[in-house]
Amino acid sequence: MGKITIKNMTLGDGIPKICVPIIGRTDAEVLEQSEAIAKEAERLIRSGVRTAPCVDIVEFRADYYDNICNQKILTDLLKTLKEQHPDRLLLFTFRTEEEGGELRHDRAGSMLDDIFAWAMVSGYIDLLDVELLSGNYRVVRTATKARDLGIGVVLSYHNFEETPHTKDLEEMLWDMEQLGGDILKIAVTPKTQFDAERILELTEQIQKEKIRQQISKPVVLISMTKLGEKTRTQGAKLGSAFTFGVVGGASAPGQIPLEDLAAALR
Repeated sequence: MGKITIKNMTLGDGIPKICVPIIGRTDAEVLEQSEAIAKEAERLIRSGVRTAPCVDIVEFRADYYDNICNQKILTDLLKTLKEQHPDRLLLFTFRTEEEGGELRHDRAGSMLDDIFAWAMVSGYIDLLDVELLSGNYRVVRTATKARDLGIGVVLSYHNFEETPHTKDLEEMLWDMEQLGGDILKIAVTPKTQFDAERILELTEQIQKEKIRQQISKPVVLISMTKLGEKTRTQGAKLGSAFTFGVVGGASAPGQIPLEDLAAALR
């Protein structure tokens, strides 16, 4: 499995990175959560829970944000977030309803290409999440523009109903790589403990290059809910590029409080 370096951070190098989401609706809520993340990370370092940075990536979940359709307001907010987290990567995510995102008004969905473009040209984001199922044309076009601007693409797939067959997941990862993803992310829902174990096993097999179609990009494989908790901790040890912790509200089922996650990864 390969590595990618974004700014001064290398993903896929065997050191699990921690990503924390921001899910505020207003500017005040977003900035309050952002400040809370920074303070909690500093507290955990002072308390000795983790010597490395406790937060490597901050994810702005734009599908929650009320002013997402205003370019100037959005750009100003991204600027402030980057100023609050100068040494962390800023991941911009607009999660659609079909893949677990917040309910948005019709205008936001119809303007998604514009919203992506605004985020990329702002100069303040380091990573952009693009959903695999948004269509090959959009994926390739967006990935190409992001690459030209020095932005890494997290190509993602989310399934809140089941865990597809392992071979189907392998094929999906291969498609993601061919379409230009820099980091390949799959998050699925286990119905049994066996489903969660399959995700751990697949992560390990990719790391050891023992799957039929070799994957050369960093991967993030997550089994959601309580059943999949091991994939958020042990999965990183097996090669997953980053994992998600929370300070305050979670953006997906099974995300672990930052303090617990930092301790588990220590």
